[in-house]
Amino acid sequence: MQIIQSITVASVPAFIFNVGGEHNERVIIEIKQVGEKYPDHLHSEYWVLDEDDQLIVSIENAPVIVEYRQIVEHEDNEK
Repeated sequence: MQIIQSITVASVPAFIFNVGGEHNERVIIEIKQVGEKYPDHLHSEYWVLDEDDQLIVSIENAPVIVEYRQIVEHEDNEK
C-alpha cells in the first residue's frame, strides 16, 4: 500500500507539505487525495490534515508533485 508522504505545489515560490512537518504551528499527520473524476473534467484536490483530523490546507486544481511512501500491511491472523 502506498500513502502520500509529501506534496509540492509547483508555484513560485513552491509550497512543500511533508507528513511529520509543521504548517502554521500545526503538525501534518496525513495528506489525502480527495478529488473526483467527472465525465467532462477532473477535480484535483488534496487535504493536508493535523493530528485531530482537522484541515490545515486544501490544494485544489493546482500543479503538484506528489511523493508516495510504500508501507507494509500486516494481516491480523499472522502469528
